Amino acid sequence: MISKGTTRSMNKVEGAGFLSGFTKMLLKRGSISLFLVFTIVMSSFTFNSSASAAPDATPGPINYVGSSSNNNGSEVFLNFNKQFTINNNSTDPTVTASTYLKSHMSIATDGVNYLPISNQIDVYPPGLGGSQIRLQANNSMKVILGTNTLIKIAKGTLTDADGNINEEVPLHITPPVIQRVAISDDYKKVTISFQENVVDNTYVNGSSTLISDNKIYLLQNGSNANQTSWTSKDEAFVESGKLVIKFDTPLSGAKNQIVIKGGALKDSYGNILSDNTITPLIQGAVIGDTSPLEVVNRYLTNSYQDIKLVFNKDVLNAKSDSASLLAGIKYYGGNLTQGDWKNLPPGTNLEISGNTVTIHFAAKLARPNIGYYYFEFASNSFKDTRGNIYSDYIYLYNYYINSSLNPENPNFSNDGRWLRLGFNVNIADLTVVNGVSHLKDQITISTDNGPLTWDAQDNVVIQENNLVIFFHNAIKSGSVKVEIAANAISDVGNNVQNQQIDRVIAYNYPNMTGFFLSDTASQFVFEDNAEWRSKVRDITIIDTRKNAVRQLNPSEYTLSAGMLTINNGVFQQGVNYYILVNAEGYSSKEFYGTTYVSTELFYMTAPVVTKDNGITAKVNILKRYNTSNGTQAIVFKLMNGKTPVSIVASNLSIGTGAYSANFNVADAATNPNYTVEVFVVNQFNNDPTNLGLNLASTKSQLEFDQAASINGDDEE
Repeated sequence: MISKGTTRSMNKVEGAGFLSGFTKMLLKRGSISLFLVFTIVMSSFTFNSSASAAPDATPGPINYVGSSSNNNGSEVFLNFNKQFTINNNSTDPTVTASTYLKSHMSIATDGVNYLPISNQIDVYPPGLGGSQIRLQANNSMKVILGTNTLIKIAKGTLTDADGNINEEVPLHITPPVIQRVAISDDYKKVTISFQENVVDNTYVNGSSTLISDNKIYLLQNGSNANQTSWTSKDEAFVESGKLVIKFDTPLSGAKNQIVIKGGALKDSYGNILSDNTITPLIQGAVIGDTSPLEVVNRYLTNSYQDIKLVFNKDVLNAKSDSASLLAGIKYYGGNLTQGDWKNLPPGTNLEISGNTVTIHFAAKLARPNIGYYYFEFASNSFKDTRGNIYSDYIYLYNYYINSSLNPENPNFSNDGRWLRLGFNVNIADLTVVNGVSHLKDQITISTDNGPLTWDAQDNVVIQENNLVIFFHNAIKSGSVKVEIAANAISDVGNNVQNQQIDRVIAYNYPNMTGFFLSDTASQFVFEDNAEWRSKVRDITIIDTRKNAVRQLNPSEYTLSAGMLTINNGVFQQGVNYYILVNAEGYSSKEFYGTTYVSTELFYMTAPVVTKDNGITAKVNILKRYNTSNGTQAIVFKLMNGKTPVSIVASNLSIGTGAYSANFNVADAATNPNYTVEVFVVNQFNNDPTNLGLNLASTKSQLEFDQAASINGDDEE
């Protein structure tokens, strides 16, 4: 094969050796003229060194020497002991080497029953001077399935330069698959068994590198990334076809796993485990603390002169000394350009005490021109007292130097049950005494009707950069004034405390959901707020197509408890509208939507009814438009002839998928009059005479599938 990679010219000896084998093969096929042309062309090219080696002179048939596979068995390479070609008829241009080879191969994924190679698997013969066949599965399929996939190649399909051919024998191609993990009674020895005996594939200069090159590694106690460091006395080796790991100290904890890197092992057939694999959880000894090392907090403190890292347990420096650890910390901010990482300034010190790491600067950090600092700690900087290293990087992002602490973007929940004050940094409660917060005592809430008295079940919590107040009794008034006494909260590092905070929070209106409809009245539901509803003065719509505003006449809508109904004819199909509900003393409630025909919002199939152990009805539903308009109701109604028997209904946000309901009736198998009707409606209120507004059309399965294909939806 001509290569564009590293090449070298063939010398006369190599050229003669290379051509001698092919001379025999070509002479046998009566292609002397082709050979002469080939020889002339060869003199002017260079070849990849691996491809230009002389054919293997080993006498005898072509033998399989094992496989390697990638992507969990979707790509497989079959390796043989010598170079070969495919023994197809070279004078027939209609049969390529690939086609011929594939037609002479079969596969048994169960190890017994052979079938032709699937048309979803491509087969590639070796290139010039090659000794490998590649199989590639398409469309997320696999070549290797289970633990005993075999391939057969018909006798005589492969031939070498001397006329040797392959025999038809089963080729075992499944790489090692973990079958069992056992741990010794003293928790010092783990034995991993596979479906076939394995050998160590990591030897370099006569020595295994399983441990020295971390070809296997231990993850302890549920850790996803932090590798436990091997000690000089830990061992890993293959014994009696099994992988054995011996620990100097007992393995502890309940959630240990061993990762085996690709290429570390191969089985007795020569199949190499190319993908990384991992054991099931291994139960170790229960002795003391077995939790992984984690960072639980990080912040600037001491008037912005210290960085604090707080871990979940006592921590140690994993580097050789303090200078080495500090050298692995980078930052930008201050007068630096964003992304211009620098070393820590001179005079920075490291202190580790218990579970806390302190980085102390010689001078306080100045307020940066970009508003914040970024810090990055190198991986493998810290370890716990058992030597387990924290192998991830540690970052401190967007750390501001603030002169004040003020809330930003305060907001109410739509049901008036909570309000939130957000800050630009994480905050801390300064009112805690003996583990008890008194923050609620430092906050005063007032509504339009005056100050509120705290209910015993009201609660105030801090959630990162938010102060959230939860009300046991929902607040229905249009606005709320929040007052927080000075020095009640601070940033996490207590660098700056709050001044007196006074904020008025509006937008206390209910959330409204529903569909804009062109063929019938449009209904928008909300959790009723009688006070807000009584203050509504007008409803305005904005037609985005015409870029025009219109205040609705009171005769065009009805506002009742929990429902806004806008008459048929107000909205035109396909047009986008905004609705503004304007109430005295409240912020305007604004929401948006596109207008549809009601029965085109959802498609569904006719219900399929089965009568095993009662009655089960199943329908497929397609949500035709990617819009979210609150909840709908799916209603299954069991009928005995024309008589309703039972209703199963659920209010939920309906999406594309399969929905089913079960009815427990004793005579299901003997009563032929049972049928099930299914509806998708805007709401269901337990009134069997009024199931609500129908939002779905029933389609045949073919019509449903065609619509789903246009939508791009796949049923799961």
